[in-house]
Amino acid sequence: MADDITQAIVYLSGAQITRARKFRLKEGINKITFKDLPEDMNGQSITASSDGRCVVLSVSHTVVNAGAGNKRISGLYAKREELSDMLKMERNMFNVLTEEENLIRKNAQTPDGRVFRSEDMKNAVLFFRERMASLCNEKFASQKKIEKLTYELSEIESQIGMDDRNKRRSQVDIEVHSDSDSESELTISYFIRNAGWIPYYDVRVKDIVSPLSLSSKASVYQNTGEDWNNISMVLSTGNPSLSGNLPDLRPWYLDFYEPYVSNARMKQSFQAAPLAKVSADSLKECVAEDCKAPIEADRFAASTAESVASVEYTLPVPYTILSSENGKAVDILTHELKAEYQYICVRKLEKDVFLVADVKDWAHLNLLAGSANIFFEDKYVGEITIDPRRAEEGLRISLGRDKNVIVTRVRGKDHTAEPMLGQSTKASREWTLTAKNLRKQKIDIIVEDQIPVSVNKAITVDAAAVSGAEHDRDTGKLTWKFSLDPAASKTMQVKYTVTYPKNKTVILE
Repeated sequence: MADDITQAIVYLSGAQITRARKFRLKEGINKITFKDLPEDMNGQSITASSDGRCVVLSVSHTVVNAGAGNKRISGLYAKREELSDMLKMERNMFNVLTEEENLIRKNAQTPDGRVFRSEDMKNAVLFFRERMASLCNEKFASQKKIEKLTYELSEIESQIGMDDRNKRRSQVDIEVHSDSDSESELTISYFIRNAGWIPYYDVRVKDIVSPLSLSSKASVYQNTGEDWNNISMVLSTGNPSLSGNLPDLRPWYLDFYEPYVSNARMKQSFQAAPLAKVSADSLKECVAEDCKAPIEADRFAASTAESVASVEYTLPVPYTILSSENGKAVDILTHELKAEYQYICVRKLEKDVFLVADVKDWAHLNLLAGSANIFFEDKYVGEITIDPRRAEEGLRISLGRDKNVIVTRVRGKDHTAEPMLGQSTKASREWTLTAKNLRKQKIDIIVEDQIPVSVNKAITVDAAAVSGAEHDRDTGKLTWKFSLDPAASKTMQVKYTVTYPKNKTVILE
């Protein structure tokens, strides 16, 4: 009875389900049973309460075989038998029509030596035409009915197969004491694992002088075997599936590493392979999601409640989440945030210029890592990942490429000198970078380039021209930060000289 579900607190993994039913109680001790509950509910998490008309004495949980006692399963089996009989009858009818058609065709053949009179021939042809036309129509209708019955039967078989896999169901028995004959509402709550939600975002920017709109959303899923129809829903950032045990930090002992070598391998002079290393990239978390939902009005925003361990968003309207549905798009909150917009270009690696929004006041938003759909000037420009765990003072959000801001990088004349008596070669490289603003607003832009860094004492690098860029000599990174008025441009020069032994080869670009 999924209709008695009143609320679901959906965690990032798992959900707390609350359901209520009314019962007629007699004076004294009563045994109340909640039947047909999901098999994989956590029995240890069950709590029960009453509306005050009775006292809960005990709660027990068992898993039973639903079997024929389940009205839904019994109805499916009865429907399958009915459809199967109808399909057999229709196939029999189709076979009868086919035999009649064959008989008519056989009798229409002229026996050897027999000649039909014209009148007989005319009647025969007329009968053949009318009856064959009728037979063809009847066979066509019968074939369509067979196809329809076959499809309906396969659907029933599929549902029976699903129910057979979920035949085992949970049952909660509650003992209550009532002072009088009355009707009372009992409520149970329990945790179930096959549910959760995935956070994602919509980021909308009207233009580079307007606030940034950040809409927090969720893709809610559940595979509990029963539909949640029109229920109150709370989204929680907690995860009860994680262990609550405090880790114990034990001593870390160091010793010399001596790889183990078996006797057989020692005889063959084989050395044991070193232990494999696990890369950090293999441990990164990822969120999958492809749900896009329009921004709704603020009156549909969820209310927020924070606790020590999690944040809860109570959704303002009831929702229906079907079992096995591939994620239901749910709006949580929309924030209008002040952002500083700037353009960034690494022209050596990418010819396009990227617009970036730096959001300073973001820590109170309780953001989770997730994908974000980016909309700039009312156009969808792509998808990025927002990960607040990597944010520092500000949250940087890439708004995609902007063709209205252009940065070019033109190579100058190379020069290489090899002294007649010297042992070193001097080679110089130079580039001219030009940034141009085609927008109607003034913009802030960062242009990055680099000068190579030597890791060999025999190689020296001299920066001949950097046009006032910030030069990080440890990494060779060059950074220009400046503003551009509409239709304005700025030119930057990069030139460096590399000195190295003339009998060696150095890659200079």
